[in-house]
Amino acid sequence: MVRILVVYDISNNLDRLRLAESLSRIGLTRIQRSAFTGEIDTQRLKDLTRMVERYARSESDVIHIFQLGLRDWEKRIIIGREWGLGANATAIL
Repeated sequence: MVRILVVYDISNNLDRLRLAESLSRIGLTRIQRSAFTGEIDTQRLKDLTRMVERYARSESDVIHIFQLGLRDWEKRIIIGREWGLGANATAIL
């Protein structure tokens, strides 16, 4: 399993909504309006990459998929209320 972070900027409202729904459907958790995270296996990562390609249609659209090690994720700095990860999430100020 690998932790991933998906961050996107999609100009078309319907495509942006459909991408968010697709990311939720495969088990990722929304942490910002245009950012999702979760753990998936390497085959599902390949599937995810193929799936999101259809949503980057215009020249201004971009989707980033980051693979994060456990230590990378633990070192994140959160300022403010974290979305979607529940009461157990901690913030480093």
